[in-house]
Amino acid sequence: MISQLFMAKSALIAYQRKMQVVVNNISNAQTVGYKRRSVEMESLFPLVFESVINDGDESTAGTSRSRKRYLEYGQGVRVADIRKDMSPGSIEVTNQDLDMAIDGAGLFQLRLSDGTVAYGRAGNFHADPDGNVVDPNGNPLEPNLKLPREYSDVIINEEGKVFVQSNGDPNPREIGQVTLAIFPNPAGLKDIGQNLYVQTAASGDPSFQIPGRGLAGSLRQRALEFSNVNVIEEMMNMVLTQRAFDLTIKSINSGDQMLKSGSDLGK
Repeated sequence: MISQLFMAKSALIAYQRKMQVVVNNISNAQTVGYKRRSVEMESLFPLVFESVINDGDESTAGTSRSRKRYLEYGQGVRVADIRKDMSPGSIEVTNQDLDMAIDGAGLFQLRLSDGTVAYGRAGNFHADPDGNVVDPNGNPLEPNLKLPREYSDVIINEEGKVFVQSNGDPNPREIGQVTLAIFPNPAGLKDIGQNLYVQTAASGDPSFQIPGRGLAGSLRQRALEFSNVNVIEEMMNMVLTQRAFDLTIKSINSGDQMLKSGSDLGK
């Protein structure tokens, strides 16, 4: 009976974490570049019913005698992993000059304040007071892209080449190049918050490509990739998780009642 309570406890912890992930997905359904998370669960190391273990099947004898299978039951469940779904989200036109969407598997590179490089899909960039192209958190694009003080238009083609057009000059002038990173296993990237990821051993080393070549994909100016969360699917997951949570609570209550009844019989 105590084992039943421990198994139920493990389920409560696992489903609580799953509910947190589902709620986070729903709350970021309209977040630019957000990637859906999913919870992977696994059974804890199983126990064996010792009373059903025999040396072999008594119906046969000799070399053909086979061992009976062990009957096992798990000690509960736990969260094995929280996976990122790196499939693309919907791309919507914004008409903002520095908004960029990746039509492929590439990721933007961003230089953090500590000097490390992070990666992300969110392309909602803007220019800071010095003209540097930065993300909403102030992290500059890598390689650094700096706009001149005076310009009338910014043009970013599908290959990531950036041009500016100055007043009185009909010919656009190239000022930089946007490059994209691609990983052997993007799902292995570590989430560090603010919709950014860093490299890990599981993700492998990045390769850098010019947009429009290889798997990185092309760039679309004045557009953004939104999250790949399906709200209806996540709402269904929430209902199923809540039901599983309720069933676990009922099993705990049942176990508590049985322990109370056993205690009363002993009096």
